[in-house]
Amino acid sequence: MSAARQNSAHCARTDAQSRKILEMLVTAADRGCTNSQLWAVCHAVNSRISDLRKRGHKIEAVAEGGGVWRYRLIRSEMQLSRSFEERRRKEFEQEAPLFAHMEGRP
Repeated sequence: MSAARQNSAHCARTDAQSRKILEMLVTAADRGCTNSQLWAVCHAVNSRISDLRKRGHKIEAVAEGGGVWRYRLIRSEMQLSRSFEERRRKEFEQEAPLFAHMEGRP
């Protein structure tokens, strides 16, 4: 495999790992996730958390002792877009309640 392909495959793998960790943190909400839970995705948890922070996600890390760290997503672009979608849906339901159930259908 060429160096360019290896680098491309590596980037795709780390992006997929970062997305999965972000999904886990969003799902966990205020409970957060421990480093051992995130290891199910990859063992380079610190690197993926760093990648997510560079992309603008605010992630808190708190040491719980014994090598256990708990990560919590404080703010995320994913959360901001989700709340925008929820607001848009509620506004639509208020404006056209009879047709709200049909939104997104052909």
